[in-house]
Amino acid sequence: MQLPFNGRIIIIDDNIEETKPLIEILSKKRIPFNYYSGTNQNEFPDNNTANKLRVLFLDLNIFELNKDAKTVISSIHGILTSFIPDNPSPYLLIIWSKQDKEYKHALEDHFKNIIPLKTPSEIIFLSKSKYFDYVDSKWVPQTDCINKLTTDLTLKLDNISFLRNLIRWENIVHESTTKTINEISSFYPQNQDWNKNTLAIIYKLAKSIIGNDDILSTENEQKFKKAFIHINSLLFDNVENFVSESGLGNTTNIIDGRIDEEISIQINTKLHTNNKNFLIDSFEPGNLYLLPIIRNELNTIIRKKVFKGKYDSLMSSFPWLVELDITPICDYSQDKEYIRTILGLALSYEQRNICEKKGDYFYLTPTFKFNCQNRFFLFDFRQIKTTSKEEIKSRKIIPILKLRRELCSDIQARLSNQINRPGVSFVE
Repeated sequence: MQLPFNGRIIIIDDNIEETKPLIEILSKKRIPFNYYSGTNQNEFPDNNTANKLRVLFLDLNIFELNKDAKTVISSIHGILTSFIPDNPSPYLLIIWSKQDKEYKHALEDHFKNIIPLKTPSEIIFLSKSKYFDYVDSKWVPQTDCINKLTTDLTLKLDNISFLRNLIRWENIVHESTTKTINEISSFYPQNQDWNKNTLAIIYKLAKSIIGNDDILSTENEQKFKKAFIHINSLLFDNVENFVSESGLGNTTNIIDGRIDEEISIQINTKLHTNNKNFLIDSFEPGNLYLLPIIRNELNTIIRKKVFKGKYDSLMSSFPWLVELDITPICDYSQDKEYIRTILGLALSYEQRNICEKKGDYFYLTPTFKFNCQNRFFLFDFRQIKTTSKEEIKSRKIIPILKLRRELCSDIQARLSNQINRPGVSFVE
């Protein structure tokens, strides 16, 4: 049974006695959860976006006795709006109910027509009468309630392969984080010196990024952040190993379906760019600077003889002049005072066909969404230069975004091939 390990399970039932079998199942598996009676608004969460839910168990018996389906669904509207944020990440809604089909249609209609922004990825109905007997005006768990509930939950979760695999992946990240914490914190025994010794490790990790000289003037907060570049890398490897070794589980219907081009652009933007709060002295490979437009600089990249017949179109499309930091990470580790950059252009998506296959010295990135515009970057390997960090800071221009490691590494590799391309002179 694949349920989230990170506390993103919510149980809403007005009778905690009837919830005990489910609570026992989760407790035995060390799966954390949040319980609410659903009848007291004072206990509802202050912020439904904090630690967004992944699984919601909701007992309709709170409201359903002697009421029609539409009235019951309307009665839980306040609960749904209080616990489910708008545009939630994928979540599973598991309903305890006696009237599966009737309530299913009413609930689906309610989400579709009344609260579409809170729609779950899947809705599962469990009939309470299958696990409980109604005795003396209350539900009493059957002797094999836990076994049947475990079996049925496992079966139903196995039938929603993609959401189940997302939950599995989220659990892998959770397990990998635990493993990474253990790896980085277990070099010294946990005694009165553990904190001091572990912080010494953090210092060494930070120093390898910041450099021998700059580490002396670096604030503790920045040391910590830089050290975690290594720790984050370790976490990434642990996640990758977990997925490779244990897998995510079987899934079906992974087919070549058409994806809207705008969606592809948004995916590439998330995969290959990083928008964060930059500082003037935040130097990292992949930093991209937006420079003031200088006509001569534009003309060195957009040349009439290269873009025959398209020069005027490119120049009138309001290209941005950009500069990419392609400094090898080892140069930062060695605390060198200079960084290496290449010039390029940010061009509108409509100009992409013009720029393709124009020379080995050009590098075209995928199209990205930036400031509500679809733009791609055209880097010119002929426009490589070395600039001091002080000169970069004196411009008082912060990066507009950062290209992620994979894309930046590919640009560096292509540039290296361009620089090291052998040539042969011979006489004919």
